[in-house]
Amino acid sequence: IRVLSPQQTAYRLAESFQVKGIDVGFAPDPNTPGAKSYVGVPIWMWVENPQPLTYGPYSDTATLGGITITATARVTSILWNMGDGNTVACANTGTEFKVSYGAVASPTCGYRYSQVSKGQPGGRYTVTATSQWSVVWTGGGTGGTIPLTTTSTTRVKIQELEAVNVNPDGGSSP
Repeated sequence: IRVLSPQQTAYRLAESFQVKGIDVGFAPDPNTPGAKSYVGVPIWMWVENPQPLTYGPYSDTATLGGITITATARVTSILWNMGDGNTVACANTGTEFKVSYGAVASPTCGYRYSQVSKGQPGGRYTVTATSQWSVVWTGGGTGGTIPLTTTSTTRVKIQELEAVNVNPDGGSSP
């Protein structure tokens, strides 16, 4: 009979967790037909409807090889790869956007694109949210932390706002 160490038991328990990437909250909502944003306009990112298996905490206890381990998994941060070479780290669920807020920056997790997405595949940036999980475990007279990561993606179209100059006299600008 092979005896597992408490750490090996904890890793097996953590591997059994069915944690998954977050449900991406993103404004403007890329899943709304025709939704797009513009260079320099605030983008908001958040965890939509956080659940134990998408954000935590999620706890379980198992006995393997005669050792009982209890482990709790929770997201400690989300790293947003914005698809344009930049990343944004957010240490919480973010703030869900509401239209009544207007075109202001997110107070907790946001971004502003500086380039249009025209040259990207499908004309959209692929945004990847990587959740950094921490699984804290105890059992067998010891304990520790196991890191896990999960990812989710969305795609966003970024365009340029075009200004039209009009002469105040009513004539067109030279």
